Amino acid sequence: MAHAPLISAEMFDYLRNQSIEPYTKLDEHVREQLGDGVRLISLLAGESLSARPGQRINVLSGSIRLQPADSRLDLETTRNRLVLTQAGENRLHAEEDAVVLMAEMDFLDTMATWTELAAYTRHSGGEDLAKRLLHVKNSVAFRRLPLEQVEEALNRMLPRQVKAGEVIVTEGERGDAYYLIWSGRAEVWRTGLYDDEPQMVDTMTAGDAFGDEALVVGGTRNATVKMVEDGELLVLGEKDFQELMSRPLVQEATADNAIQLLREGWVPVDVRYSEEFDEGRIQGAIHLPLPQLRKQADALLDKNSRYITVCHSGRRSAVAAFLLKQRGYEVLSMSGGMLAWAGETVF
Repeated sequence: MAHAPLISAEMFDYLRNQSIEPYTKLDEHVREQLGDGVRLISLLAGESLSARPGQRINVLSGSIRLQPADSRLDLETTRNRLVLTQAGENRLHAEEDAVVLMAEMDFLDTMATWTELAAYTRHSGGEDLAKRLLHVKNSVAFRRLPLEQVEEALNRMLPRQVKAGEVIVTEGERGDAYYLIWSGRAEVWRTGLYDDEPQMVDTMTAGDAFGDEALVVGGTRNATVKMVEDGELLVLGEKDFQELMSRPLVQEATADNAIQLLREGWVPVDVRYSEEFDEGRIQGAIHLPLPQLRKQADALLDKNSRYITVCHSGRRSAVAAFLLKQRGYEVLSMSGGMLAWAGETVF
């Protein structure tokens, strides 16, 4: 059994060209991140593999049998149908030599959300703003920030030209801003634990960010950052940072509360992909996949109605609610998504 640690650009293009879902809905801006949550696994005939719950399975060649469901899976049965490992122990047994793509469903959910948010950002703020979005998505601060607020944070960041040798933050000082390196290179220096001598512990380049930890925890800088090349930083001030971290832009309803709201006339809007929607949905849900929302919302929805957006885990529905709110709809997002839904499900 062999594992490929990363999904290459060529493999990503292959998945799209073969119409393998959900990769056709992800764009090239997230393909570099797929190795964080997607693995290629080669199984020889007769080999077995244990899999965690919540994994999406795509069989690229050969065939496997998924236990305990006793389902035979191959390319055609997984190309555009949602196949997930379930709670408890799951085993994949190769009936013949096979290549299997295993992906964390929560990870794919996040990638789908970033894809649509990047498309919206590109449309509303231009290519530079979309590039900023992709640069910040791995920073501590932006992982904590609800995705529907990320674009506003990026809009508030101000450019700052810097020179080689310039010290940007100093160890021990109070944190007062968050920084993203747009161009140039910097060194990170930290005082030694026993000798008080500064030591270079890291280097940073375009796309790296710093300063968020001190702002999140309200502490002091734990290192000194010094530029070693001329460049440009994008800076988000402490006031904007704290305001955005604490101010929700989207109102949520729990899955339990959503049941009562639906009885009161709120309408569910399911923003998942077709293959997810077909596997089970809330009675009466309008199907409006997130990638189609900007083009089809006004044709499918009525601004005199009230809506609850729904997805797999709550991530995509929060962004959908944000986008619909921007268009003038009264909307809530159902937290936890269908994973938390305990009401009636139809097929």
